[in-house]
Amino acid sequence: MADQQASEKIELSEVMLAMDIVDTLRHERSLVDRELQSENREAELIEKLRKIYADQGLTVSDEVIAEGVKAMREDRFTYQPPPAGLQTMLARLYVHRGRWTKRFAVLLLVLVGFWFAYRYVVVMPVERTQRELADTSKAIESLRAEALKAVREPGAADKIEAIYNDALSAVRAGDAEKSNGARQALQAAHDMLNQEYTIQVVSRPETPSGVWRYPVHSGTARNYYLIVEAISPSGQRLSLPITSEEDGSVRTVSAWGLRVDPQVFERVKQDKLDDGIVNDKTVGRKQRGYLTPTYTISTTGKAITDW
Repeated sequence: MADQQASEKIELSEVMLAMDIVDTLRHERSLVDRELQSENREAELIEKLRKIYADQGLTVSDEVIAEGVKAMREDRFTYQPPPAGLQTMLARLYVHRGRWTKRFAVLLLVLVGFWFAYRYVVVMPVERTQRELADTSKAIESLRAEALKAVREPGAADKIEAIYNDALSAVRAGDAEKSNGARQALQAAHDMLNQEYTIQVVSRPETPSGVWRYPVHSGTARNYYLIVEAISPSGQRLSLPITSEEDGSVRTVSAWGLRVDPQVFERVKQDKLDDGIVNDKTVGRKQRGYLTPTYTISTTGKAITDW
């Protein structure tokens, strides 16, 4: 038993020496390339190797050195990579799993970031616009139905339908801004139909009851305006959307200038000069179910919103 263990130890030592010789030969590539060109010079290579180990204080037999040279020739101790295949690929992925995990984590974070950015920049605005258009579509249908029920003025239904069609076309085109504007116009018409008020000349101390001004493109002719306000049946002053004939802007105001004939302007002026107040101050009325008021004076219905 002891002899067998000693034999295995000797064989292992010789194998280790042979491996060391191969390693030495790899580090002495110039020596190998020169001496292994022919079999005749192998003895000289063995002698040089013996001297190399002797200089290191090691005694190595010629058999061991010859075995090392033979192993070098046969690439016996040279690493041979495994053949390519699925198992080899999986093994390499497992060995380098730490590096691949980090790369995958970075890639995943980038993809998640792109997904959130795409949803925030592209998807969410589209969804929001679609919801707004759906809400607008429902609202204009309801407003149209209610407005048509309230209409009493001849021709007012056609105006409601025209506003409704504009809003519907904008919704179908996906134009949220235009459809919202048309919806507001339909809402204003709906609200106007349900309002009732009288139009009166403003008659308060230190407040003008009328003004005049030169038109933009004329320096001689004058336009005359009575300053009026809308009063509800309960006596409340109302604020209404009024379109200025001077620049086309629409402002919600509690008083505006109503354009009248010069004779009407002079009559109201004299009325106020008599006792400081306008006695006959009602100049028009807006009935429920109507979009436009009716006037008791001569007027174009045009207006200004500042003076």
